Amino acid sequence: HCTAKRMSTFVREIDFTVDWQMLEAGKALFRQGDPSDSIFIVLTGRLRSVLNTVGGKKELVGEFGRGELVGIVEVLTQNERATTVLAIRDTELTKIPSELLNLIKLRYPQVVTRLIHLLGTRILGNIQQKNTMSLSSVVPFRSDSYKKMERSTVDNLATIAIVPVTGDVPLTNFSLELQHALLGIGPTVRLTPDIVKARLGTAALEGVNEFRLFSWLSQQEDIHRMVLYQCDYQLTKWTKHCLRQADCILIVGLADKEPTMGPIEKE
Repeated sequence: HCTAKRMSTFVREIDFTVDWQMLEAGKALFRQGDPSDSIFIVLTGRLRSVLNTVGGKKELVGEFGRGELVGIVEVLTQNERATTVLAIRDTELTKIPSELLNLIKLRYPQVVTRLIHLLGTRILGNIQQKNTMSLSSVVPFRSDSYKKMERSTVDNLATIAIVPVTGDVPLTNFSLELQHALLGIGPTVRLTPDIVKARLGTAALEGVNEFRLFSWLSQQEDIHRMVLYQCDYQLTKWTKHCLRQADCILIVGLADKEPTMGPIEKE
């Protein structure tokens, strides 16, 4: 009650118009050609933008991670959705209707200036990435330009699921080494079934506690720059949670063995 009193009238108005939305992995946020009536902010999760071409092929346009704006270009230009946006993993979003954006533009023009700056930065980054990709065919693999392109495609990753190909992969050792290396870019946590159960109780992975588990895992993303999910060898409940929470999946095998598909890949 005291917090609500300290809020301005405008903030309270926004609170009533902004909506929170959960999108399951594989579901579409919107589809190409849909009317553009809102923008979205990714709170947790990851989205992928896909363009359906005339020939029926699908072209990857980009991906959106935590904190990024989705669909704002079409709203500002009042055009239909240019691409189809799908959830790569379970994603939580804030939905801002276009009417609210118009109200903000009228009352606080500086917000629009900031949005234009963000859009310009993103568009420029996409152009630079495409230019770098076109050069990658004529420059050495380890060139600085290739490394720059490589970094630009993963700079907003927050969660990694580490999957063993075989049961004899020393996954714990590998995960600990990776965690140590990633500490250089920010706080990094490694999660296993035992660690989760120690924090949330032995029944943490049961279906009745799914919402509590999801909330806790989302909290780990807020606290840490990177979250490493150490999967089981088989497709257990824990592994399913890991795959649903992962921005990307890292498959680990033994270098002295022939490449093969593990049971999780086959399923």
